[in-house]
Amino acid sequence: MVPGRGGAVTLPVCRADTPVVEVIKQLDRSGEARAVIVSPRDEYVCQISPNEIRRHLLTGLDADSPIGSIAEASPLFLREPELADPERRRAVAVELRAAGYSHCAVVDAGGRFLRVVPCEELLGAAGGPQPAAAGGVQRVLVIGGAGYLGAVLVAELRAAGYAVRVLDNFIYGRGALAGLAESGRIEVVDGDIRNIQTIVSGLADVDAVVLLAAVVGDPASQTRPTQTIETNLLAAQAIAFACRSQQINRFLYASTCSVYGQGDGLLTEQSALAPVSLYARTKIASEQSILALADGTFSPTILRLGTLYGLSPRMRFDLVVNTMAMKAFVDRKITVFGGAQWRPLLHVRDAARAFVACLAAPLAAVGGAVFNVGSEEQNYQIAEIARLISEALGGIPIDRQGSTLDARDYRVSFRRLRDVLGVTPCHTVAEAAREIYACLQGGTIRNPLARVYFNHYFDSTEE
Repeated sequence: MVPGRGGAVTLPVCRADTPVVEVIKQLDRSGEARAVIVSPRDEYVCQISPNEIRRHLLTGLDADSPIGSIAEASPLFLREPELADPERRRAVAVELRAAGYSHCAVVDAGGRFLRVVPCEELLGAAGGPQPAAAGGVQRVLVIGGAGYLGAVLVAELRAAGYAVRVLDNFIYGRGALAGLAESGRIEVVDGDIRNIQTIVSGLADVDAVVLLAAVVGDPASQTRPTQTIETNLLAAQAIAFACRSQQINRFLYASTCSVYGQGDGLLTEQSALAPVSLYARTKIASEQSILALADGTFSPTILRLGTLYGLSPRMRFDLVVNTMAMKAFVDRKITVFGGAQWRPLLHVRDAARAFVACLAAPLAAVGGAVFNVGSEEQNYQIAEIARLISEALGGIPIDRQGSTLDARDYRVSFRRLRDVLGVTPCHTVAEAAREIYACLQGGTIRNPLARVYFNHYFDSTEE
């Protein structure tokens, strides 16, 4: 980087002979939306964004090429004496802001770059609307954004100020995103991630990718083993590789605490993995292949989620808390199979918060890292989950059966999540049980036994 003269530089500054990959790396580290490009003699050339660079990469640009090969000289800058001219200052700032720039370059009489000045300073108090977003991550692609977690995450991202594109095959219907899509608040792409053209088109002009799409859960994976391997492993690898080739270096991958399978004590991110299902095995293989692509620039993050629960616009009733709350309403009792086995639980809204926190964190803090997502307080035995739900719903009877076909039994440590991201889940099982029960009582969900609410049916025809 080249130091600015005459003032603090808040954007990365790169000479024209800097390799493209290094410019992207500096942008990622800085968290800024653009880099300043200068000539070997420090003359101002232009400002350039990661998406402008990625468009050239998609047409065949070598990532090791000098950034000067695609940097076109821009007339939008101010000479230092012009800072004293309010009309000129305002005219340039308005034009820059209209084009999506947050800063204006200032040069000396010879055209040499001195510094950047925020457009809002040039405009003063009457500057008008701010740019759509600040910082490096502005548009996020959520793959699987119409799913159980995805629909909640998309709403959280919009609330945090991000532009959102959703790529989904809508196997369980479109209702989860109907309100957001109709309002124009999100962009929706209909497609299957097993198609490479779908992947490439979905990545256009995004700054970060969240990969949620998968055949989720043991029953669903058993029902469609070939599709599980194609989607959870092969498509995930292709998406990660495409992101690396396009220099989309913030890549969040939704994995699962099911990778631990069985274990004693509190399991950390370094604990041995013991998968007991095809679903967990594909998640482990995807984690390993994605992390292997990390190269100092591409910086993926793995989030191993606890067992999710809670209301979502794309509701599921094949998750332990949701199932028990639904059975309490439908059967007027909660059936427990086994009961001694442990599960780490996580409210779907808390899971969404963890992804948003990862996107906001410095890339150096989360790149290449694995996080268990949940809280030690919500490591529960199945029988305890039933008791909590029964109490929350006024004493619904519990029917205890002696055996279970589910071999998973593990407790998990979430210390790294707290220490690095400062994320502590805040929603509870009792709260979720009451919300679900009230939703069923109110008729918001008319038939909770419809196939659309169970992942392993792969059917969206019943609403």
